[in-house]
Amino acid sequence: MAGLISGLITWLLAEILLNIRYRYFDLFSQPLNYLYAAVFGFIIMELVVLINMRLEHRFPWTRSPGKRWLVQTLAGIAVAVIWISVVRNLIHFIFLPGQLVILEDELMLMVLVILFIMVFNLAELGFFLNERYHQSVAEMERFRKERAEYQFEMLKLQLNPHFLFNSLNTLSSLIYEDSGKAADFIRKLSDVYRYVLDNRNKELVTLQVEEAFISSFAFLLQLRFRDMIHFDFEISQAAKSKRLAPMTLQLLVENAVKHNVVSMKKPLSIVIFADEDYLTVSNNLQVKEETGGTGVGLKNIASRYAFLTDREVVIEKDDGHFTVKVPLIP
Repeated sequence: MAGLISGLITWLLAEILLNIRYRYFDLFSQPLNYLYAAVFGFIIMELVVLINMRLEHRFPWTRSPGKRWLVQTLAGIAVAVIWISVVRNLIHFIFLPGQLVILEDELMLMVLVILFIMVFNLAELGFFLNERYHQSVAEMERFRKERAEYQFEMLKLQLNPHFLFNSLNTLSSLIYEDSGKAADFIRKLSDVYRYVLDNRNKELVTLQVEEAFISSFAFLLQLRFRDMIHFDFEISQAAKSKRLAPMTLQLLVENAVKHNVVSMKKPLSIVIFADEDYLTVSNNLQVKEETGGTGVGLKNIASRYAFLTDREVVIEKDDGHFTVKVPLIP
């Protein structure tokens, strides 16, 4: 079909140019010429397509698009030149022996055909480059997502050993002080690591599941820091069915504990609030002098959520509080 259309368009342009060149030339005066042009265009385009298929093995688009286009165009030009200069004139000589062949008109027709072949090849090159561009964008997005997931996993693995080390130190003290609390501590610690093992490969969990986990986690921290840390939970019932990345709350709570002073004189207060749109973790700001923090953990969380939702992680800091708002996912 493309060959028939190209042949008709090429001959229409030729007739327009002939009309401009010869005042006595009438447009559409010989309908058979259009039938001939359609067949002519079909054969030319089929030959070009056949050559392009053969070239795909030796000069594929993926190896060198510029070289492929040049070789393909030269091959198409060779087909056009041979067909017009040899085959077309041979047809005239056999079937129209008395018809005058004007060299300039043949050259004009040849130029039109060559231009059409070049445009066709440019369009094919454009489609290839456009497809390659979209593939590159998709691969880049996949790479960014995998990198964000890797950083998120590395962040969790980095925090868990610290947490386990501190928990074992707390447990060793509780065993001698209060065996009942030590038993509760072991159960909660077991719940925390069961959650980690069950959900470490999941992309999303419900806030209700995460809330149960963070309650056990907060219990362990409160036994460790005693009255030096306080938690306040305000999670609406409608928000509990929403989803988030597993261990998000642990990372945010650990971030607050890591970068702030926790003492009897300066107790740390952490508020965990959730509505239908955002999960908010806020703490009173009392930054440790020895570590200002690089913000890598929060950046990794933000990168992870960039692939889960269009809404951004919001980080706010003022003179008294540090707040992180994580979007909840329906």
